[in-house]
Amino acid sequence: MSITKSKKARNILIIIIVLVLLIGGTVFMFFYNKKKESTEIIDSYITENNYEDLIKEKEIVFDSKQGNYNAEIIFKDEPENFYEFYVEPSTNKVNVAAFDSENVEITDKSKAKYIND
Repeated sequence: MSITKSKKARNILIIIIVLVLLIGGTVFMFFYNKKKESTEIIDSYITENNYEDLIKEKEIVFDSKQGNYNAEIIFKDEPENFYEFYVEPSTNKVNVAAFDSENVEITDKSKAKYIND
Protein backbone atom coordinates (compact mmCIF):
# COMPACT_ATOMS: atom_id res chain seq x y z
CA MET A 1 0.00 0.00 0.00
CA SER A 2 1.52 3.26 -1.05
CA ILE A 3 0.23 6.65 -0.24
CA THR A 4 -0.74 8.57 -3.31
CA LYS A 5 0.92 11.83 -4.22
CA SER A 6 -2.23 13.81 -3.40
CA LYS A 7 -2.33 12.40 0.14
CA LYS A 8 1.35 13.22 0.64
CA ALA A 9 0.81 16.75 -0.67
CA ARG A 10 -2.23 17.18 1.56
CA ASN A 11 -0.30 15.99 4.63
CA ILE A 12 2.60 18.32 3.84
CA LEU A 13 0.18 21.20 3.35
CA ILE A 14 -1.47 20.47 6.72
CA ILE A 15 1.93 20.38 8.44
CA ILE A 16 2.93 23.69 6.85
CA ILE A 17 -0.36 25.33 7.87
CA VAL A 18 0.02 24.08 11.46
CA LEU A 19 3.61 25.38 11.63
CA VAL A 20 2.60 28.79 10.24
CA LEU A 21 -0.24 29.04 12.78
CA LEU A 22 2.06 28.05 15.66
CA ILE A 23 4.77 30.52 14.64
CA GLY A 24 2.23 33.29 13.99
CA GLY A 25 0.53 32.67 17.33
CA THR A 26 3.86 32.73 19.15
CA VAL A 27 4.87 36.03 17.56
CA PHE A 28 1.44 37.54 18.29
CA MET A 29 1.57 36.46 21.94
CA PHE A 30 5.11 37.82 22.32
CA PHE A 31 4.06 41.30 21.17
CA TYR A 32 0.76 41.16 23.06
CA ASN A 33 2.53 40.25 26.31
CA LYS A 34 5.19 42.92 25.74
CA LYS A 35 2.50 45.56 25.18
CA LYS A 36 0.52 44.42 28.23
CA GLU A 37 3.61 44.45 30.47
CA SER A 38 4.73 47.91 29.30
CA THR A 39 1.21 49.30 29.69
CA GLU A 40 0.94 47.96 33.24
CA ILE A 41 4.32 49.43 34.25
CA ILE A 42 3.47 52.83 32.72
CA ASP A 43 -0.01 52.84 34.28
CA SER A 44 1.52 52.06 37.69
CA TYR A 45 3.90 55.00 37.27
CA ILE A 46 1.00 57.28 36.32
CA THR A 47 -1.01 56.13 39.35
CA GLU A 48 1.94 56.49 41.75
CA ASN A 49 2.46 60.07 40.60
CA ASN A 50 -1.28 60.93 40.65
CA TYR A 51 -1.36 61.85 36.96
CA GLU A 52 -4.63 60.05 36.06
CA ASP A 53 -6.89 63.09 36.31
CA LEU A 54 -4.35 65.36 34.58
CA ILE A 55 -4.20 63.38 31.34
CA LYS A 56 -6.03 64.73 28.30
CA GLU A 57 -4.94 62.03 25.82
CA LYS A 58 -3.03 58.77 26.12
CA GLU A 59 -2.02 56.35 23.39
CA ILE A 60 0.14 53.23 23.56
CA VAL A 61 2.36 52.99 20.48
CA PHE A 62 5.02 50.56 19.26
CA ASP A 63 8.47 52.06 18.68
CA SER A 64 9.98 49.88 15.96
CA LYS A 65 13.46 51.40 16.42
CA GLN A 66 13.59 50.42 20.10
CA GLY A 67 11.29 47.41 19.88
CA ASN A 68 9.25 48.69 22.84
CA TYR A 69 5.77 49.96 23.54
CA ASN A 70 5.58 53.55 24.79
CA ALA A 71 2.80 55.79 25.97
CA GLU A 72 2.33 59.13 24.25
CA ILE A 73 0.53 61.44 26.65
CA ILE A 74 -0.81 64.98 26.48
CA PHE A 75 -1.62 66.62 29.79
CA LYS A 76 -4.56 68.98 30.21
CA ASP A 77 -2.39 71.77 31.64
CA GLU A 78 0.29 71.46 28.91
CA PRO A 79 -1.60 70.80 25.66
CA GLU A 80 1.24 72.25 23.59
CA ASN A 81 3.63 69.50 24.71
CA PHE A 82 3.44 65.77 24.36
CA TYR A 83 5.20 63.32 26.60
CA GLU A 84 6.65 59.95 25.83
CA PHE A 85 6.62 57.48 28.71
CA TYR A 86 8.88 54.52 28.00
CA VAL A 87 10.07 51.57 30.04
CA GLU A 88 13.79 50.92 30.41
CA PRO A 89 14.00 47.20 29.48
CA SER A 90 16.77 46.21 31.89
CA THR A 91 15.34 47.92 34.99
CA ASN A 92 11.61 48.33 34.22
CA LYS A 93 12.04 51.99 35.21
CA VAL A 94 9.75 54.49 33.49
CA ASN A 95 11.48 57.41 31.80
CA VAL A 96 9.60 60.46 30.64
CA ALA A 97 10.64 62.70 27.77
CA ALA A 98 8.79 65.80 26.59
CA PHE A 99 8.50 67.27 23.11
CA ASP A 100 7.10 70.55 21.83
CA SER A 101 4.72 70.99 18.89
CA GLU A 102 7.66 70.87 16.46
CA ASN A 103 8.82 67.52 17.92
CA VAL A 104 11.89 69.06 19.58
CA GLU A 105 12.80 67.49 22.92
CA ILE A 106 12.30 69.69 25.97
CA THR A 107 14.84 69.24 28.74
CA ASP A 108 13.97 72.30 30.84
CA LYS A 109 11.65 71.21 33.66
CA SER A 110 10.15 74.72 33.82
CA LYS A 111 8.76 74.20 30.29
CA ALA A 112 7.74 70.57 30.79
CA LYS A 113 7.08 69.79 34.44
CA TYR A 114 6.32 66.07 34.05
CA ILE A 115 9.76 65.00 32.76
CA ASN A 116 11.80 62.95 35.18
CA ASP A 117 15.51 62.99 35.89
